[in-house]
Amino acid sequence: MDYTDIPFSERSIDLPSGFSLIWPFRNRPIGNGPYELFLDNNALIRAGWLQELPNSMASKSVISPFHALSEQWVSNASFRDDAETSIDKLIKGFTDSGAIFSSGYSKKIANQLQENDSASRAQWMLSFLYVVLLFRIATAKKGDEVPSKLLSSLKQKNVPMFNGCIILCSLADYLRNYQGLKLLGDSKPAFSYISSFIDFHTHSKHEDSVDESYLRNRAGDLSMWLSLPMLIQNGYEEAGEPVVVTQDKALKKLIFRCIPFARTSNGLMATSFDRRSFESDHADAIEKLIVKNTGRVSPPKNREEMLERLDCLREHVLKGAADDMVSAVDHVWEEWVKPGFFSKFVT
Repeated sequence: MDYTDIPFSERSIDLPSGFSLIWPFRNRPIGNGPYELFLDNNALIRAGWLQELPNSMASKSVISPFHALSEQWVSNASFRDDAETSIDKLIKGFTDSGAIFSSGYSKKIANQLQENDSASRAQWMLSFLYVVLLFRIATAKKGDEVPSKLLSSLKQKNVPMFNGCIILCSLADYLRNYQGLKLLGDSKPAFSYISSFIDFHTHSKHEDSVDESYLRNRAGDLSMWLSLPMLIQNGYEEAGEPVVVTQDKALKKLIFRCIPFARTSNGLMATSFDRRSFESDHADAIEKLIVKNTGRVSPPKNREEMLERLDCLREHVLKGAADDMVSAVDHVWEEWVKPGFFSKFVT
C-alpha cells in the first residue's frame, strides 16, 4: 500500500450530534485538507453537524451532496416533481452556515438527475442482489445452511464477484454463529450492527417486507460505502481529501471499520478485511472464511455479458427463497436494473 496502514480510530471523528466523519481508505490518513465531504441522506437533511466540524476543517471543506440528492431522486416522488426547488431547500441549511455552492447549482443538478434517471436507477440497485444474500444469511434459522452454501458456492458460478459485498456476507455468516462477539473496544455485539442493517425500519421507512422499497433503501446504504471508491477509480476529480459523513451505525461502527478500501498506486481500489477489529483467533477464522468465499473471475467482455452474469447472480441468490422475495427481486430487476443498464451518464 502507498501509505501506513491507518487504524479506523485514526481515520474517523465522532461529532456531538452522532454523525461521524470517516476517511474511508485504510492507507490514507487524516491530512491538512482541503476536504470534500460526501453526505448520506441524513447528513443532507440535518445540516446542524456542519457547525460541529473541527476548527481546522471548517474553512477548508467542500460539501458534496450528490449521492444524497440521488437518493432523494430515486425514492421521493415529491422531490422529483420540483427537484430544483427541493434542492434549494435542502442546501439552505448549508448556505446559511457559510457553505458555498456554484452558481445555478440546484438547476444544474436537477437537470442532471432528470437526464440520468434511467441510468441512476440501474446504478443505484447494482448491489441489491448481495443485499438479498446478506438478508438470507443474517436471518437464517438455526440449522438452515442454505444461505451459507449459496455464499460459499458463488465463486463456482459465472456471477459478478463484488468482493466487498462478499466479505460483508462472510462477516455476517461468521457473526451469526458468534452473536455475543464484540469488536475490540466496543460495548455492543458486532452482530447487532448486521441486525440493525437488515432489520425492517417500520416507523422511519415504513418497511415490513423485502420489497422494492426495502431493497432500494439497503442498496442505497451500501452505496455510501461502495460508490466513492468506484467514482475515484473511474476518474472522479476530487475537490479535496474524501470524507464520508454518516450517522448510520452499521456503516460507521462495522462496515467502514472492518471492510475498508485501499487506494493502490495504479489508481485501482482494493477491498480488504481489517483484522484489527477482532481478537486474533476470531480474526484468523474470519479471514479463512473470506478466503474460502472470495475468488477471481475474468472481467466481462462487454455490458451484455455483465448483465448476463448479474442475471446468474439473481438466480443463484434466490435458490430456495420464499415466493414473495422472488417476486420482489424480479420486480426490481425488470423495473430498475434492466431499463437503464446500458444507459450512459450525461454530465
